[in-house]
Parts: sequence; C-alpha cells; structure tokens
Amino acid sequence: MNNKALGIFETIGFVPAVTGADAALKSAEVELLGCCYVGSGLVSVLLAGDVSSVKVAVESGCSAAEQVGSVQSQTVIARTAEGLDFVVDDVKQKGKKNVSKKAASVHPNPKQKRSKRSIAEKSIPKFDPQGLSSMSVVKLRELARQFSGISLDRHTIRSARKDELIDAIISNYQKQKE
Repeated sequence: MNNKALGIFETIGFVPAVTGADAALKSAEVELLGCCYVGSGLVSVLLAGDVSSVKVAVESGCSAAEQVGSVQSQTVIARTAEGLDFVVDDVKQKGKKNVSKKAASVHPNPKQKRSKRSIAEKSIPKFDPQGLSSMSVVKLRELARQFSGISLDRHTIRSARKDELIDAIISNYQKQKE
C-alpha cells in the first residue's frame, strides 16, 4: 500500500455496501481491498489506488449506497503509513475466509451424506469429561452451548469462569446420560 490512497465508506447493511462497491469500481480505476463486517449491521468497504481515483470512487460509492440504504461515514487517506498495511491485509484475509465459508455453506456437496444419529446422540455432544480441565475457556463455552437444558443460560455462559463451566457441563452430561 505504499504511496497509495485508501478510501473507506461504511454503510448500514450489506446491500448498500455491495451497491456502493459496484459503483465505486465502475467509476474509477481502484482496487477493492475488501469488505469488513464491523457489527450491528455496519459494513466497511475498502478501496485503494491513486488519490484522485479513490476520491471519485468513494463519492460514487457513497452516492449509490445512499440510493438503497444509508452511509454511516466515509474517508480518504491520501498516503497511507507503513503500519496500515497490517490492518488492510487482515481485512483481505478475513474477507477471503468469510467468502469461502459462505460459499461452502450455500453450495453444500450434494454427494456428501448426512450422518443419521438418534435424537439422544444429538442432544449429548461428544467429549471426554476427564479432558475438560485441559480445554480452553472458549472451547468450554462452545461445548456448554451445545447442551440442551444446561443449568447456565447463554448470557451466563458468556461470562462464566472455567470451573463454573466444567461443573455445569459435567452435571448436565450426567443428567442426560441417565
């Protein structure tokens, strides 16, 4: 990104972001670096190129996005600093991962057969009760969310300590085994 301009516009919703990105790419010679899903419906579109092209592209993108939704903010950075490359590369990598994951979920392999497990097997996730203490808190939370009827609600699971999670998982596992 050395000596390139960086243009960013942020929309509320995915449709305005795609519409704006399309208009931006058609209006000037710029590179689409990616989209960043910020959260709460905010989507940032990142563009790179020479300063004048990026300014035109951001203006066109915002104008098109406002026709179908709303634009939260926009900016053009004339010359990016060296350290900004890491941020932009991170957005590029996340965008590639998200697209490949979504494509896989939208187009499942029709030849792939689903496993036919009983309802009892589906309600009890497979794990080793003795190995819980070696699991990270993040993994324990994921496991706890898989149990139906666990004593902790989703909000409590999000903030529970490791020992609380292990106790709740083991007690729920024993109840479901009976």
